[in-house]
Amino acid sequence: MPILAPPRGFRDILPTEARELRAIERALDETFASYGYVPIEPPMVERVDGDSGLERERLMQFLDRDGSLVALRPDITTAVARLVAQRYRDAAGALRLSYFAPVFREEPAMLGAEREYDQAGVELVGPSGPLADAEVLALLAESLARCGLRDATIEIGHVGVVRRAFADLNDDESAAVLDALRAGDHVGAFRLAADAGMRDEALGRARNALSARGRAVESIDIDGVDELREVIHLARDLFAGEPLWGVPNLSLVPALPYYTGVVFEALHPKSGFPIAAGGRYDLLLGAFGTPRRATGFAISVPRLHLALFESGWRAARERALVSLAPAGTRDTAQLAAALRARGVVVAIGAVAERAGLEIVDASVVDHDHVRVADGRVMTADELARELA
Repeated sequence: MPILAPPRGFRDILPTEARELRAIERALDETFASYGYVPIEPPMVERVDGDSGLERERLMQFLDRDGSLVALRPDITTAVARLVAQRYRDAAGALRLSYFAPVFREEPAMLGAEREYDQAGVELVGPSGPLADAEVLALLAESLARCGLRDATIEIGHVGVVRRAFADLNDDESAAVLDALRAGDHVGAFRLAADAGMRDEALGRARNALSARGRAVESIDIDGVDELREVIHLARDLFAGEPLWGVPNLSLVPALPYYTGVVFEALHPKSGFPIAAGGRYDLLLGAFGTPRRATGFAISVPRLHLALFESGWRAARERALVSLAPAGTRDTAQLAAALRARGVVVAIGAVAERAGLEIVDASVVDHDHVRVADGRVMTADELARELA
């Protein structure tokens, strides 16, 4: 017998969930477009000769028939960086690009994690400064709100501030500390800094900085904090939202290593993982031969879907589906066509998968008349008006 289950880390998405995901995609696409972002679709496979930001063991890679090493894309941002370097090398002005596409990452079998999931997000290439960072930050907040998520918190940090907090260290020592912070090991990071000879006074300032959250950030005197505050104020001007969603948090250091400035992640009280993350990555495009400043974010669509569902969200009610019991092939065909021409959704025969839709049971009387479940006989026009 064939194995019916999909490979480990992959899953079938059935109609009810698929319909909800389409509703999320439509809401995100409309919000991205309202800020001037246009969609792109990079290929599913990329060459393994650049820095994806992920460890090689997390890439789902294989040899192409020409002998080159390729991988299913693990991240859209690096794919966009490659695309911009190839297609927009001489472009003037800002590039505002959006996407909704699957990514693929190898995960340990014991975790039972998905190896394929959808990401949605934007990349703003070219502009820099607080207004550009605020635009992307506000767009993330508005995107979540437009999907129906009202109780998300977006925490905002600054990788540049964290780097400056460890300015006493040389480049190798600083890189080791940043690696520990990206892994979430703050104790190990400060142990590395102390072992490298960082002065007690400087260590104390760094501890204060990385423990600062909310109003406590106001007391931190490190270059970049004023920029962080300005970005938050501008983002709130662009999208006020309720409740107040921007929370400064200098301990925020994303796992991906290419971020250089303002960074942020969206959290939900009923979700154990960030729903979205992003920030400024001014050096990544340079690795592809086209130095350009850039910022953006990526939303984990499955996590957003779960957070929405746990908040009581349901996809907007769609038109009812008429399940039309046939009676004579030609009458059935003509009646189904007449109903569809009037905007009625019709399936001929019994419906096995409802996908969360309202089902109206009906049967054919003749080419222009239908009998509904309560026994009434109606014309195609009358049924269409009732269901409108």
